[in-house]
Amino acid sequence: MRPTRPISIGAPLLLAASLAVFAAACSSPTPTPQPTATQAPAAGGTQPTAVATTAPDAGPRLSGTIEVDGSSTVFPVTQAVAEEFRKGQPAVQVNVAVSGTGGGFQRFASGETDVSNASRHIKDSESESAAANGVQFIEMRVGTDGLSVMVHPDNDFVECLSVEELSAIWSPGSEINNWSQVRAGFPDRRLRLYGPDTDSGTFDYFTEEINGEAQISRADYTASADDNVLVQGIAGDRGSLGYFGYAYYQENQDKLKVIGVDGGEGCVAPEPATIEDGTYAPLSRPLFIYVNTESLGRTEVQAFVEYYMDNGYELTSEAGYVPVERSVYAANKTAALAEAAGMATTAPDDAPRLSGTIEVDGSSTVFPVTQAVAEEFRKGQPAVQVNVAVSGTGGGFQRFASGETDVSNASRHIKDSESESAAANGVQFIEMRVGTDGLSVMVHPDNDFVECLSVEELSAIWSPGSEINNWSQVRAGFPDRRLRLYGPDTDSGTFDYFTEEINGEAQISRADYTASADDNVLVQGIAGDRGSLGYFGYAYYQENQDKLKVIGVDGGEGCVAPEPATIEDGTYAPLSRPLFIYVNTESLGRTEVQAFVEYYMDNGYELTSEAGYVPVERSVYAANKAAALAEATGS
Repeated sequence: MRPTRPISIGAPLLLAASLAVFAAACSSPTPTPQPTATQAPAAGGTQPTAVATTAPDAGPRLSGTIEVDGSSTVFPVTQAVAEEFRKGQPAVQVNVAVSGTGGGFQRFASGETDVSNASRHIKDSESESAAANGVQFIEMRVGTDGLSVMVHPDNDFVECLSVEELSAIWSPGSEINNWSQVRAGFPDRRLRLYGPDTDSGTFDYFTEEINGEAQISRADYTASADDNVLVQGIAGDRGSLGYFGYAYYQENQDKLKVIGVDGGEGCVAPEPATIEDGTYAPLSRPLFIYVNTESLGRTEVQAFVEYYMDNGYELTSEAGYVPVERSVYAANKTAALAEAAGMATTAPDDAPRLSGTIEVDGSSTVFPVTQAVAEEFRKGQPAVQVNVAVSGTGGGFQRFASGETDVSNASRHIKDSESESAAANGVQFIEMRVGTDGLSVMVHPDNDFVECLSVEELSAIWSPGSEINNWSQVRAGFPDRRLRLYGPDTDSGTFDYFTEEINGEAQISRADYTASADDNVLVQGIAGDRGSLGYFGYAYYQENQDKLKVIGVDGGEGCVAPEPATIEDGTYAPLSRPLFIYVNTESLGRTEVQAFVEYYMDNGYELTSEAGYVPVERSVYAANKAAALAEATGS
């Protein structure tokens, strides 16, 4: 099986947006079986009442054994999932053990377990160990925890400790063994410490955030991989201080007192709202499961992981943690489905020989990327004809909405009216972000008097009714030279974006300019006219730097020229903009289209960059691919 990039919550709201479109479009008449679980008791204590929202008795009856180990923090969630899953799949045994995050990763990296619970990211050394053993995996974010600091419930003198006080207590070599040493006014009472052992992700996270380095801590404390042991210790000791995951506090509020932490912005107690918004700092932390990709080839493991993601939002909340957005669980599920399908086409020359015709139309801005993908794809699939036309974003969407094309290039989001037209024709689709463009303003290369124009100056030139036809009218000091304008036609997404950002409303522009859907026509016009001013995508400037002069734009924060760094970080404002392809979901039922889209996403990062645009994060291409695979397999 191939390596799979982790999906994380940081991947962008773009991911959520793409998956939302995918979810809306994906209405296969044969739904994916909704698994139900089996699970064996493991170390741990009282579990929260689980509430399943997907019928656990749906789907074919499965059998087998699933091995899970790792974090005691994540244990309550996975345990609850397993208990609900087994109601519909009683012949599947799910063994959920608690060896701590580090101990779990040791077993996972050696191939002993199918799933590893983790309260931190996998370390490089652990990932390398897994690779050495041929273990590949997917990282799945399942929630957020507020690592909580507890004392005995009778403790009436401490309500909050600062990070500095906690560090003084827990740092290596600390000799603080009495509450009176922590802060003036605290009583003369023996201080005894309780916390996770050194294999725990909770230990790693706490020591890094409080002591400045993971695994750096005093050693003279009661340590355990089982948080229930720590609960009992703190609850039975009037001088206690300890820490572990928020869910275990939630389950034992009658036995414990939670205190706030002052991370520098005042005292904040852990609760769902402060954990979710990060104000409970610095002890809010992500929770994960890691899934062995080879294990996903077993139907019972695939079903268990799908069930986890279908019900993760509710069960994570029931366990006492803060769930991530539903779109993240959906992304995790599509990644698992894609891996289980095992249908990657990274190298088309190694893939089965296909045939057929793929129709693509739309944005001239996105054209160089899609054309490059098509050319590379055909090297391995010469019998597949990929026709890439240029009708502009709007023209492309007209053909796409009527079902004439399989893929539509776009330099803007689809409009509601276009989406409604597609729906009326039974066309469903997935939106895939493929890069970022800096819409660039160009003049003739001999122009030696303009280096930058402000948004206000550009608006004065391009607004409807503008009578500016000479450079001397633009700014005092500019020469008496005829000004001629060049730009995309009204079907272009570039036209929509420029007019909205510069003139305040899409499609609002003066009409007396040389317009074309083909950016090469605009290049020739600007390059052949000493009085020219025009705009189009950055890639076409990159391809024609010897014929054109690009100028900066002042959006209110000073003059900034378009270049990869300023486009990517958004400082080239307001003309940095997203680029997309839209894929007809019905077309994905044809093997050649599915293979082309997968190849696009496998190689999009490099080819988008080569085309002169800024690629999106690799995880976005991976999410796009997972959505396409899931649609193709009928999920």
